Amino acid sequence: MNLQNLDKEDLLLLQQLINKALEQQKPLVKDLEHMIKEIMDEFDFDRVERAMEALDWKWRGEIPTLYDLRETAESLLRGAAKSRLNDFKDAHHDTAIINGTGGFEAKAFCDESKTKITGLDLAFVVTSWDSSIEE
Repeated sequence: MNLQNLDKEDLLLLQQLINKALEQQKPLVKDLEHMIKEIMDEFDFDRVERAMEALDWKWRGEIPTLYDLRETAESLLRGAAKSRLNDFKDAHHDTAIINGTGGFEAKAFCDESKTKITGLDLAFVVTSWDSSIEE
């Protein structure tokens, strides 16, 4: 495209398109894929499966397979990352966003500019307790 051949109207349209492209959310970066792959490779899904069998813990009436566990975990990790950068962008950058179901909790952390996922955490929680004092 030769910009010298464009008239004023075409230049304005081109500028609007460029501005719109710059405003759009940047895609999740390759670093996110690396973090997800590392978690999926290192997380002990076999142990989760054994715990669920021992506790007779069921999803939709059945003890989930390893495939089900892995699929759910990856979906939660991706969902937490997406939520952190989009749906919960107004939350303070130090706040982890958690997506969870069926015992899994996926947490996503972002940088100060809220444009990049800086950390992911996957846990399988059998029990927990929390308490705080409001001041």
